[in-house]
Amino acid sequence: MRRPTRTLPHGGRVGHTNGVLREGTVTAPSKRLLALVCATIVLACAEPLSPTDVAGTYALERVAGESLPTVLFVTDNWRIHVFAETLRFTPDGRGRIVTVRELESFVGWPSLGPNRGENGLGFTIVDGRLEVAFDCPPSGNCTPPPDLVMRPTTEGLRADAATAARTPLLYVRVP
Repeated sequence: MRRPTRTLPHGGRVGHTNGVLREGTVTAPSKRLLALVCATIVLACAEPLSPTDVAGTYALERVAGESLPTVLFVTDNWRIHVFAETLRFTPDGRGRIVTVRELESFVGWPSLGPNRGENGLGFTIVDGRLEVAFDCPPSGNCTPPPDLVMRPTTEGLRADAATAARTPLLYVRVP
C-alpha cells in the first residue's frame, strides 16, 4: 500500500519515498558512524603528554591574576611575597625550583628577604597533567605531595592547585 503524500504551500512534498532519497533529502548519520567519528577525533587530538614534552624552563608570570611581585600566600604569622620564580623540568622526571621571596612578619619578628631559595623536585604525568612534588629533607615537616598540579597551556603551564598558594599560578615557557 502506498502512503499518501502532501504538497506543502511552497511546492515541496512530504511523504514516504519508498526507500529512495530524493534531491534535498537529509538523513541523520547512524549512531555507529557518529561514535566512530567522535572516537577518531578524540584519539587524534589527545596525544599523551610525556616528560620530554614539558622538559624546559618556565618563569612565574602571574599569581591569582596579579603580576609579580605579589603575595603568594599568607599564614598565621607571615605574608609571603614572590618576586621571581622559575621551574626547570628535565626529561627524567626531575627538576629544580628557584625562587626569590620575602617573608613579612605579622607577629613582630624581623622580615626576611627578599631571599633566593632553590630546591629539587620530582614530577609525574597523570591524566595529562603534571603532579609536582618538592624534595623534602629527612627532618622536614613537609606536606604530602603533590605540591603543584599543573596543565599545559599554549604559553606554558598553569597550576590550579598549589599547596597554600593563591591560584592560578601561570608560568610561561622560557625559550
